[in-house]
Amino acid sequence: MKRDIILDTAARLFAERGFSNTPTSLLAKEAGVAEGTIFRHFRTKDDIFLTLITNVKNQLIDDIEKYLEVREPENALEKVESVIKSFYVFVKKNHMEFSLIFRDAPTRYCGNSEDFFVQIKEIYTYVTGYLCDSIEEGKLDGSILAEVDAQETANMLMATMVGLVRGMHFGFIEPSDNMLKTVLGNFKKVLC
Repeated sequence: MKRDIILDTAARLFAERGFSNTPTSLLAKEAGVAEGTIFRHFRTKDDIFLTLITNVKNQLIDDIEKYLEVREPENALEKVESVIKSFYVFVKKNHMEFSLIFRDAPTRYCGNSEDFFVQIKEIYTYVTGYLCDSIEEGKLDGSILAEVDAQETANMLMATMVGLVRGMHFGFIEPSDNMLKTVLGNFKKVLC
């Protein structure tokens, strides 16, 4: 219970103030716990941050898989669309949590072996891998053009989605009601 309160409070404070500008004393005060309680549950402030990033990754993967299960795409092109939709909706719905990834995570790791980097890379690897597999499947079922390079297209789709949601997050792009529809329509032009 206290662990969850600490995590929820940390997510909010890190999103509002940034990781570096959130001392554990403020975190403890806002969470209504003693500062020592934080360190009974987490070794360091970085450990809290890593737990938050890991939770976001796990929830994103879970949400995509649930969406695909409920949606039951008829063909591989619909799988690609479903992954894009669920990623877009998840990031919009979890704006606060993604501020950690967009703003603070890049400053938390120094190399490719850092735990922060590994967790974020797993998001990219999972989504890109699912897109790539779906594109290959679509080439076989005829819903996607045979000449489409699955890996490069999956990378392009993921980079486009990350850029789009990052731009929205920072206020560089004003989201509209038709944005997702436009994005999906343009992706279909590439794939079909």
